[in-house]
Amino acid sequence: MFAEFVDQNIWLFAAFFTITSLLIFSYTLAGVKGANFISVLEMPSLQRKGKSVIIDVNKAEHYAAGHIPKSVNFPLEALSADDSALMKHKDKTTILVCQTGSRSTAAAKKLVAMGFTNLHILRGGIISWTKENMPIASIKK
Repeated sequence: MFAEFVDQNIWLFAAFFTITSLLIFSYTLAGVKGANFISVLEMPSLQRKGKSVIIDVNKAEHYAAGHIPKSVNFPLEALSADDSALMKHKDKTTILVCQTGSRSTAAAKKLVAMGFTNLHILRGGIISWTKENMPIASIKK
C-alpha cells in the first residue's frame, strides 16, 4: 500500500524527503555548543557589555582586502592552543567573523575545545556586515 502511494505520488514524496533532509541538515549545522549566532545589529551592544574582541578567521589575504575595524586576524587553519596571542582572549566576549559565517562556525568548534566560553558568531559574516553599510577597513600595501 505504501509502495503504491509512493509510486503514484513520486513528486510529492520526493519533495517531502528533500524538505525533511534539508531541515535535519540545517539543524545539524545551525549551532555549535558553546557559541551563539548574532546579527550585525546585535554586535555593538555586545561589544559595549565589557571586554570583547572580534576575531576574523579569514585567510590573511582576505583580511587585508577588507575586515571589520578593530578586528584581529587569526586564520582558521592557524588556530592553536599554543598561540599565546590567541589564548589571551580566552576569557573575553569573542565575536567570530569570516566572509559568510561557515569558517566562523568551524573556528567556534575549535575554540570551544580550547576552553573559550563566551563565543558569538556573526551570522552572514562580512557579507551581512557590508549589506548593513557598516564600516570596512583594509590593509594598504
